[in-house]
Parts: sequence; C-alpha cells; structure tokens
Amino acid sequence: MSVDFNSLFNQLKTEIIALAKDKFKDLASEAASDGTSLLHIIEDDLQTYTQELADGDITEDQFKILLLGNEDLIKMSALTQAGLAEAAADAFKTEVFNTIVNTVISVI
Repeated sequence: MSVDFNSLFNQLKTEIIALAKDKFKDLASEAASDGTSLLHIIEDDLQTYTQELADGDITEDQFKILLLGNEDLIKMSALTQAGLAEAAADAFKTEVFNTIVNTVISVI
C-alpha cells in the first residue's frame, strides 16, 4: 500500500499546532514550534515506519515501539526556555507522539 507521506506529514503538522493551541494558550507558539520541530526530527524514521506499517512489514505495536523509542531523545527546548516546567513540556511531548501514532494508524 502506498502512503502519501507529504499529505500525512502536513496533516500531522496541522494537528500538532492545534494541540499546542489547545494545551498552551499563552505559550502556543513555543509549543507549536517544539511540536513541529519534533516532527521534523523524526521525519525520516516516521516515513520509513509508516511505509513499513502500510506494507504489513510491522504491526501497529511495533510501529508504536519504534516511534516512541525516539521520545527520550527529543527535548522541548522552546517551552522550557519560555519557563514551562520540564515535566509539563515532557507531557506535551508525549501527547505529540500519541497524536502522531494515532493519526498514522488511523490513516493506514
């Protein structure tokens, strides 16, 4: 199965920006920046894993494990520089990853 990754990637950016606006009224631009930066950082892996999932080479659980393996490597620097506690920034990062996973799985 072929995946239109560019369309999916743009959908994910839109969803992450909406999540940032919903979660952080005062820090929405910082949250959106961190969320979209995270998306760009994992873009190559995300594209590979998404195609593997679509082709049936990996299961949804394997997709989640592979993608979430990147979570600890990424920092929410704009949010923490803006004064948000690291725990809250990490919680947002987890929500971003969950949004990515759920969106990809729903598209496949």
